[in-house]
Amino acid sequence: MTGPIPTSENYTFETLAAGIVAAIHRPEGHAICNSGLLDLGEGRLVFDTGLTPASAGDLATATVAAFGAGPSLVVDSHWHMDHALGNSRFTGVPIWGTRRTREILLERHDELAADLRREQLEKELKTFQAKKRSLRGAAARADHALIVQILRSLLEASDSLRIVPPDQTFETRLELPGTRGAELRSFGAGHTEADAILFLPQEKLLFAGDLVGSGIQPSLGSGDPEHWLVVLDELERLRPERIVPGHGPVLPGDGIAEVRDYVGGVLKAAGARKDATLPASIRRWEGTLSLKENLDFTRQWLAARHGRK
Repeated sequence: MTGPIPTSENYTFETLAAGIVAAIHRPEGHAICNSGLLDLGEGRLVFDTGLTPASAGDLATATVAAFGAGPSLVVDSHWHMDHALGNSRFTGVPIWGTRRTREILLERHDELAADLRREQLEKELKTFQAKKRSLRGAAARADHALIVQILRSLLEASDSLRIVPPDQTFETRLELPGTRGAELRSFGAGHTEADAILFLPQEKLLFAGDLVGSGIQPSLGSGDPEHWLVVLDELERLRPERIVPGHGPVLPGDGIAEVRDYVGGVLKAAGARKDATLPASIRRWEGTLSLKENLDFTRQWLAARHGRK
């Protein structure tokens, strides 16, 4: 470390070990997701760039403060905009992701760009604000507040938003340059069609992206719910002692269990009759916007995959 990291309105910076910093997003900020900063020994890495170029700028500034120079490498855990829309801040820096992450961002570029236009964001914000009075329960209101915060963050940055896919790709495993021993891994479809994680074997530290989360309901609508459970098994085989999730505070190594219970619970509920009692593993999420979306998606997914009705 070369000096203190400046205060950020978007992140709380938590030093986990020498040369390793977790950037935990502030609820009131514009980053929305967690990120990681890493001194590789022969370069400096930013893992996940957040929702806006401004919040990504905080990551770049923190990297200089912590390690003496700016990022030389960026990694996207997956294609969702809250993790990758800050890529445009890192012009000239190689951006790594899985091959499928790059393909999705290229395939969906025009659709995503249309959703990011100011007039579309203003329309969506107005629609969501109108729903506030009809919401019941703290969980539903919390989901609503998060969506409104995302839309407001995007609106504030709308003139500078630009989708930049990874320009460097890997399939299953990539050992990063330097003395740290860091590696990128992908175990296939889970939260999305091909998520990437950053693992530090010496420190037994895992940056998991949205394969693991805390305090926020996982989103199942972009991946493979059944294989997500397989991926979680693979993450546990790495035996991490600490996990930086895509959202929420740093977790102990057993923090994977809650996500497994949730994904497994949604699969069980989606495969049962619609009037069946929800499993205990997801019952506490009842009433939130995302639970309904996850159940609807998983029912359709099971029908397409296994012919279930």
